[in-house]
Amino acid sequence: MDHIETEPIDLVRDKDYVDKYFSLTIKKELNIDINVSSEYITAQNIVSRKLILVKTFSDAVMGNPELYLLLASLIHDVNTHSLTKGQIIRALEKE
Repeated sequence: MDHIETEPIDLVRDKDYVDKYFSLTIKKELNIDINVSSEYITAQNIVSRKLILVKTFSDAVMGNPELYLLLASLIHDVNTHSLTKGQIIRALEKE
């Protein structure tokens, strides 16, 4: 049986990795260079008490439907734990 890596992302400690991964994915998918560090914040979900990423999109993101959808999708992947820390690190190491 294959080992499945499920190390969760620490949204506070791993913010730099998440920022770089988001920027890399946006560059690959849309050929847009953007610093995404101010496009979302980490907050506590009031129901589950877990940390989540919350969109704080700028006008630049809001004005670009493709960028908006991609970044919203990436944030969703982090919040639903579909994306692991290992996946992020491997993607960054390839570059």
